[in-house]
Amino acid sequence: MAKAHTKKHKTHSAASVLTRLLKRKAKRGLRQGRQAIEHLATIQQLKEELELLSSFSTDTVYRLDYSTMTYSYVSASVTKLLGYSTEEIKKMNVRTLIIETRLIDDGMKQVESYAGLELMRKNREVAKWQADYLMRTKDGRKIWVSDISYPWHDKNGKLLGSVGSLRDITDRVYAEQQMKEAVTELVSRDVLTGLPLRKQFFVKLEDEVKRTRRSGKDASLLVIDIDKFNALNQNHTNEFGDFVLQELTKLILSCLRETDMASRVGGEEFAIVLPDTSAEGAYWVAERIRTTVNSHQFTSRHSTKPVQVTLSIGVATSRETQEPDAAHLLSLADNRVYMAKQMGRNRVSTGDTHAHTSASGVLH
Repeated sequence: MAKAHTKKHKTHSAASVLTRLLKRKAKRGLRQGRQAIEHLATIQQLKEELELLSSFSTDTVYRLDYSTMTYSYVSASVTKLLGYSTEEIKKMNVRTLIIETRLIDDGMKQVESYAGLELMRKNREVAKWQADYLMRTKDGRKIWVSDISYPWHDKNGKLLGSVGSLRDITDRVYAEQQMKEAVTELVSRDVLTGLPLRKQFFVKLEDEVKRTRRSGKDASLLVIDIDKFNALNQNHTNEFGDFVLQELTKLILSCLRETDMASRVGGEEFAIVLPDTSAEGAYWVAERIRTTVNSHQFTSRHSTKPVQVTLSIGVATSRETQEPDAAHLLSLADNRVYMAKQMGRNRVSTGDTHAHTSASGVLH
């Protein structure tokens, strides 16, 4: 009887131990399950927060797979950037959207091929990729996009692709272009008169000479020199001399067409390129400038009474030589300025010593 009782007691004790173990295991499993649920909830919350933040961000975050050149992940802000949904963009080869690539670390040079760049990445020669892309959006617009990315490797160090971000920099690029153009314009123009300088004048003259060779049409050149300008500065002031140059510029431009180009090529010397203008037409343009200036009274706070200014003008035309040459035309016009001065100043010289304009404007 005692043995049976002992055996029964042992059996009951074993069952109790097993029950406690099962309960303990169940509690642990329940606790782990709760923790797993909490972890999943946290992950979901983080995912939702990430999607929320990325939807408000102007940057597009991505992970690019090099094997297909498609995005394995791209944030929702890509829709604002390129117009495509995340699902649409994941199915596209990103290179089909890129029109032009400029590398930041290579002097903004345009990229012709990606093969060499990718090889450098595979060899781990490039840790950071930074480039500007001209890209086409879904609605056909062209925008500039900045790309900053880093290599994406697997556990064994094999290059899989890149992880980075894209940002619309169109406004910045165009602002920089406008600034560069403004600076170029500033350094290519005379500060006092606002006219193009000698270098720009020669470019224009060369272009016109080349055009006359192709078309057979005329182009003419005027070289203008202010008579006795040094004496004017000495008798008045340098400030008044500057005023005369500025006023003279206005008067010259008032006599020209939009297609003509006036330049200040020296201290008191101007040059004018006249496209599609014959020798006769160039003469009358020069005469109009001469008479306009001759009849103008130059007055400013730097002078006590009106001052008269006169010009000597030399004219040369492309038809004067079988093979028009810019340097030759300039030499002809320069020599004719000298001829005009030798004949008494305040006149236009076309190279014919028997046909020039006197101060009275009479041809003789």
